[in-house]
Amino acid sequence: MTNAELHARLRLNLLELKRLQWRTGSLVAWDAPGVLAVGLPAGSPSMQQQVLYAWPEALAPALADVEAWYLARGVRTWRVAVTPGDTAAEHALGAAGYQPHGAIGAMGRALPPHAPVCPPEGITLERPDDLDALLTLNAGCYEPGSMDYLATWRRAPLPASGVHAVLARESGQPLACAMSFEHAGCAGLYMVATHPRARRRGLGALVVQALQEDARARGCTHGVLQSSPDGASLYPRLGYRDLGDWVNWVRRVP
Repeated sequence: MTNAELHARLRLNLLELKRLQWRTGSLVAWDAPGVLAVGLPAGSPSMQQQVLYAWPEALAPALADVEAWYLARGVRTWRVAVTPGDTAAEHALGAAGYQPHGAIGAMGRALPPHAPVCPPEGITLERPDDLDALLTLNAGCYEPGSMDYLATWRRAPLPASGVHAVLARESGQPLACAMSFEHAGCAGLYMVATHPRARRRGLGALVVQALQEDARARGCTHGVLQSSPDGASLYPRLGYRDLGDWVNWVRRVP
């Protein structure tokens, strides 16, 4: 599968995941054909004020309505992540007052053949039916309050049939986790986190490998993800290839 095809799979996976979070969490959204703007109340973490689009041609006609929607909610800064080579989106955003600011790496791979995952002695792998421990681990690793909008996901059952998680424990203590959202034969990897005291023990790799194995068994053929700087060295070792950065185009209204 080409890089462009994997970018398209990642974009679709993100769109459907955000629609799920909108329906089952506290995200709010403005939805139009090919474009989804999501957000939280003004003052919430800025990364959650974002616009996703299915194809470039849908973006330009929607930008005025997107801006009006955010401003009506008191939000004055939001972003659109643009895939490499999408000059049509870049031109439309530049003309509407957006500016490039920061980026996030995208990666993808064909999922490997069956390969049993064997945790080291003392480590157990769980497939929980709620995301409470996963969200707690992530909240401790990322921006404070960044997981609050998914509070309803802490309770069983899992929010949808495409959501799955793997949790690594030692002596009952959650140490590492990852979540997948599976859609159209593709597993999007999200919320990978390792407790600060348990890093450099290979536990992040362990939960990712277990999640990949599970996704393959459920019929997924490819995996995609967006990588933080901390994960940029992990995923290539697990078979993911670098697809290039998605550049954040940011709109700031004084």
